[in-house]
Amino acid sequence: MAATIKDVAKAAGVAVCTVSFAMNGSAHVAEETKKRIFEAIDRLNYRPNQSARGLVTKRTNNIGLAVSETADGLENGILLDVIKGMGQAAGNYNYDVMLSFQKPQAARPDDHLLDVYRKQSADGLIMMGTKMGETPYRELVAKRFPFVLLGRPSSDCQCHSVNADNEQGAYLAVEYLAGKGHKRIAFITPCSLEVDASQDRLTGYRRAMSAFFGGVDDQLIAYGSFASDSGYAETERLLSLKERPTAIIAGRDVIASRVIEKATDLGYKVPDDLAVMGFDNSIISQAARPAITSIELPMLEMGYKASNLLIQLIEGGISYDDTQRIVLPCTLHARESA
Repeated sequence: MAATIKDVAKAAGVAVCTVSFAMNGSAHVAEETKKRIFEAIDRLNYRPNQSARGLVTKRTNNIGLAVSETADGLENGILLDVIKGMGQAAGNYNYDVMLSFQKPQAARPDDHLLDVYRKQSADGLIMMGTKMGETPYRELVAKRFPFVLLGRPSSDCQCHSVNADNEQGAYLAVEYLAGKGHKRIAFITPCSLEVDASQDRLTGYRRAMSAFFGGVDDQLIAYGSFASDSGYAETERLLSLKERPTAIIAGRDVIASRVIEKATDLGYKVPDDLAVMGFDNSIISQAARPAITSIELPMLEMGYKASNLLIQLIEGGISYDDTQRIVLPCTLHARESA
């Protein structure tokens, strides 16, 4: 039978409330008494009932990850890196991680972002793939509920955030291809430009093309989506141009794999006739043939830092109003496709 707090109190020779004070730090307990209490806890292998503790502390010791259907990474496994990073940081503080996914056919898609808050099932939220709509953002801010955005906040969004430097990643991709002698370099966005990562990657591409070649030919820009066939039609159009591209940067690895399929169907060899690059450094980039040169976003580190930031916010180590914005660099993994 599992030990109870009464068992710990009896073994340490103190009152139950003294054990609670020692564990929660809610009142002063003499060091010698604390020592006896924690020795008893270790000896009895006591584990506090989190639900019962929550009634007293008003905390669940849970942090939530609220994931939108627009979150890049649901189809290629990089979401697992975010969760792993979150778990590592949360474990350091004795917190657990819970997931909340956007509900299918929800009347109001943002409702799932607020469910965790309204039901008090977590002490704070990390929001991934979220378009910062008026309702959830305003409600969370008005109630001063701790949350961290995993992505780039809009200019008027005063919230804590952790993001990958998507603009730098796209610049790095162009720089790599330019170093290989390519000049006609096309770009397919990962999804709609309503998503900040898509905007930033396009901005990085434009900035690099201007830096290396003096400007951008807009014909070389195509707009991808989360559709399963995204990359097919875009590749066909790009390769039909009078001055076709010799390289294509796809905003996601899954799109890059479609680019390779379509280019091969059209009689082009990758990388001999067409170099192809992707984004995410997902399992898709490594399993494809040829393997895809890809830009890696530091998703594990992002998850870790977002959790760490959120827990500090929950526990008062960081002020709610002292907005922290962490931006992490991307890295390039060279493979056979470029």
